[in-house]
Amino acid sequence: MKQSKEKCYQDYCDTYDACLSLWPVPLKTINVSTTYGETHVIISGSENKPPLILLHGLGFSSTMWYPNIEGLSAEFCTYCIDIIGDANKSLSSRKPTDRSEYSEWLLEVIQGLHLEKPNIAGLSYGGFISLNFAHHFPEYVNKVILLCPAATFKPFRLQFFLRIFSLLLFSKGKVLQKFMNWMFGGRYHLDPLFIQQFEAGINLRRALRIKRKKEKSRSSWPSVLPNDELQGIKTSVLLLVGDKEAIYDPRKVLARATKYIPRIQAELIPNVGHGMSMEQPEIINTYIINFLIPNLK
Repeated sequence: MKQSKEKCYQDYCDTYDACLSLWPVPLKTINVSTTYGETHVIISGSENKPPLILLHGLGFSSTMWYPNIEGLSAEFCTYCIDIIGDANKSLSSRKPTDRSEYSEWLLEVIQGLHLEKPNIAGLSYGGFISLNFAHHFPEYVNKVILLCPAATFKPFRLQFFLRIFSLLLFSKGKVLQKFMNWMFGGRYHLDPLFIQQFEAGINLRRALRIKRKKEKSRSSWPSVLPNDELQGIKTSVLLLVGDKEAIYDPRKVLARATKYIPRIQAELIPNVGHGMSMEQPEIINTYIINFLIPNLK
């Protein structure tokens, strides 16, 4: 029996709140009004510290940062933003339909939070949105951290699309377990509370079923950025890619990124895959902190 959108959203919010019990530090949540809807934000750390925005991977929501947040919020005031239009606690009234609109949405959130040139870090889909924002609004960002960004430098492997399609059709049981095994390779096991939230997010996505024109739907999907855009990136960029990455060839990503982005530090991280921030939070946190606060010992 098909559940209503309202019931799926409430179920999702319940699992989201339950997952926040994994958050190891104090937090507060706020909603920021934008042209595109209400954006949900989790804030941790002292507001006297430098601001760090964290953007999650597709379908994972801001709760995915629970392994990292203790270390990062000790050095920064962290703003974990639920990306508008994805399955999370942000409620879109009009989903951004292209790359420029996603940048406009993020700019409205930054201004709504009264932040001046924050650092921005994103994993996968969040990484794509981070670098896209740096292209459109370089004057509003300090430094950018890309953790295995979706597309951006190289196209997805066909296997990625096949697994995503299967997951959207069958979110539970063996299909979900196979997807997680493919993503994490047995190196990390998600907490059951996070698995429940992930499943509820897929159910919510199915229930919403917002119909869009095909060209608009594709335009907001992560894409490979052209050479001239990469060459025009003015901010300093840290790119981390795992040597076990499954969505594309990590070495080819590093090669293209370092060829075209002027101010980039790019690293191949051993024995991690697409979920690198969760697999090795201490290592990833150290890279982020040293990049943003180079003199910190």
